[in-house]
Amino acid sequence: MNVVDIPQPAGHALYAEAAARYAALVRSRAVAVYTLGRAAYPGLTESRLLVVTDHVGMDNRFFFSALHRLPERLHRLFLREPFVLPGWSLRVMRYTRHYERQLLAGRDVLHAYKPSDDRDERWCRLLESYCAYAAFAEQTRRSQLLRGRETLATASALRSLLAEAAHIVPEAADDNYVNAFEAIRRAFFDEQGDPVERVRDAWELFAGSFDRFDRAMRERLNADGTGQAVAAARARLSGDEACEDFGREYAFTRSRDIAGYHHELASLGFTFGDLFPAAAHPRAVRTPAAAPILDRLLRNAYLVHRRIMEYAAG
Repeated sequence: MNVVDIPQPAGHALYAEAAARYAALVRSRAVAVYTLGRAAYPGLTESRLLVVTDHVGMDNRFFFSALHRLPERLHRLFLREPFVLPGWSLRVMRYTRHYERQLLAGRDVLHAYKPSDDRDERWCRLLESYCAYAAFAEQTRRSQLLRGRETLATASALRSLLAEAAHIVPEAADDNYVNAFEAIRRAFFDEQGDPVERVRDAWELFAGSFDRFDRAMRERLNADGTGQAVAAARARLSGDEACEDFGREYAFTRSRDIAGYHHELASLGFTFGDLFPAAAHPRAVRTPAAAPILDRLLRNAYLVHRRIMEYAAG
């Protein structure tokens, strides 16, 4: 496979600078700004931010965009834009895996909203992740293109799915995956190594482990192929289909809350920031009405402002 977007070395200080700058830039419209997780391997770990806001603004998708607001030299830390949580949707945080978060600015409005580890929720998170990784694997194989940063981030995130599986689907667990992936990350920037080959190693490790997990899930969901299994997973997540693994009423309530979250996210004008994989909830995703002329004007205005700030900073 062809490999592009190779991760580059970075220091912890760069992550701290990016987070502090972002918080300072958006705090006037933010209820709170958080960092999620930590940069265990600088250069390989993406910078993940979460912003809580209730501000209605036609330029929100530019104002809260890390890639439109931060200096270009910091963009390589971000694989995706910050997550966005409308101020009326705090309850959906219990449906995430974001255990580790640190307040950067504003009020800690999430202190009472911890991720749930109930069996029903573990199952729902597992099915969501399965849908997302199935989409990633299918797209990668179809395109024959490995995006280095995305591949490393996805391979890293698979560890959470396998940890979840160990509790509820033991036959889908992979005890060797974590150690094998850690070995790739530790050696990634070694002078003797080839980063391109390291990306390919990460993909091969991910693909092998996910394929084993996929086979276990297809059997569990009584599906002939991955596409059929993903459809069954979505039906269970939405509460449309009952199953013996978790409560249908729980799934229905959870799906309703996530649909409400998507509606509120779109009502604030955001085209990014989704906390939940679209591959698992395709019917819930809402897109704000298109306004190409306004978008072009706002994009150019924010670009000029960013360039002026970069020039002033030297």
